[in-house]
Amino acid sequence: MSNDKPFRKINELVASLLAASKELGDGSLELDGLETACSDARELYERLVVLRHKARESASAPDRTSENKLRGQEAPALVQEPATVRLDTRPPVDPGSRQTSLIDAIASTEKEEKKPGRKEPAAQTPSVAEKLEKAAVEDLNKAISLSHKFWFVAELFNGDRAAYDKGVEQLNHFKDLREAQEFLAREVVGKLKVPADPEALATFTDLVQRRYT
Repeated sequence: MSNDKPFRKINELVASLLAASKELGDGSLELDGLETACSDARELYERLVVLRHKARESASAPDRTSENKLRGQEAPALVQEPATVRLDTRPPVDPGSRQTSLIDAIASTEKEEKKPGRKEPAAQTPSVAEKLEKAAVEDLNKAISLSHKFWFVAELFNGDRAAYDKGVEQLNHFKDLREAQEFLAREVVGKLKVPADPEALATFTDLVQRRYT
């Protein structure tokens, strides 16, 4: 028997989240319902990010109709070409290897809070989010979420998905951080057609550094 989740339309996900929101407001939402709502919200978010990316590609695609008329040619059906877009989303924690880091961060935080004789104010204890942001990355492919992948392809790899895949694969297997940084400067930043978005570059660089922590 297959364990794959059945495909759900966007309006079904929205309806499920609205129902969960009502139960939450009534104080009747239990743990199972909350977990389902989190899963639905994540799936809805990723679907909308993909749809927005496709919509921006369509809006940015060059219109060949006028050009063809000037040349005395009959305009063919519009063929949309890949377009460079700027995504500024910040997705939730991606499942997979990052999930293990989240669990470790929670366990570590709870352990520190239970230490006997602990007198430091709670505010001095690093939060789960802070620990997760500094957690080591074992595999860049697993650590980079879907929407971040679109973002990096557009901003750091000239919209070239193949160049992104090849670059990430190489950045995963260097001997140390110095080699990875040299590759990043030479083969990624050095080959950009336009200046990199500073935020995208900083986020990508941080992931590379955590890969070699």
